Amino acid sequence: MFFIGIITNQKNELYIREKLSHLLPEENILFIYDRNIANMKNIQFETIVLDAKVNNKVELRKIIANSKYLLLNADIAMDMEVFNNLNLTVITYGFNNKATFTVSSLEEKTIIICLQRIIFNRFGRKIEPQEYEIEIDENIEKYTIIATKILRILYAKKE
Repeated sequence: MFFIGIITNQKNELYIREKLSHLLPEENILFIYDRNIANMKNIQFETIVLDAKVNNKVELRKIIANSKYLLLNADIAMDMEVFNNLNLTVITYGFNNKATFTVSSLEEKTIIICLQRIIFNRFGRKIEPQEYEIEIDENIEKYTIIATKILRILYAKKE
């Protein structure tokens, strides 16, 4: 069994669960907050989504140290030393033009993200650079919508 740890605002939890429900068992998705981060250090996560700032950098490093993937919101101001000397695939996303997935268009009802370089999904399938159009839910943060789409790309057996 594998686990995905998602560090986000609590209001995004239902949206993420709903969007991933057809791909992943609900028990594989664990939400991490400052109040429960110390309890998560012994769980072996396959993927960590860092969609919100974490105050406890020591515990954060313990959690991501054994992960395979780190999905990192490139627009969050973070101390990058936390990620030094870790053996994992980092996939960045956001409005930053150097991110792995960058926003190429933002409209009222849709957002288009662009994969800028080749990545491999969980099943070893090569994902070529391309654009993805995503419907916007006005109650959910744009970064969460992007991170959820990336998880769907990484964990889809077929796209």
